Amino acid sequence: MSDLSFAPPKTLIERLNLEVFLNHPLLTSLFVTDFAWLSFGREPLLLRFLLLAGLVYLAMFFSAKSFAPGSSAEKQP
Repeated sequence: MSDLSFAPPKTLIERLNLEVFLNHPLLTSLFVTDFAWLSFGREPLLLRFLLLAGLVYLAMFFSAKSFAPGSSAEKQP
């Protein structure tokens, strides 16, 4: 039999590149504040839609930066 080493797939938390969040402190604080306002605030409906659009934009930005090829998100052993 061949010796196949099977590595289990990495979870999302293991694959996240936290350096991206540290390199963009303003966007990170906007992301956290936006999430908190949407979770605990009572804003008007129009403002809620704008906050949700901002949250989606920031989530896509951070995921694109974290999982882009060459961003060192996948740590080499």
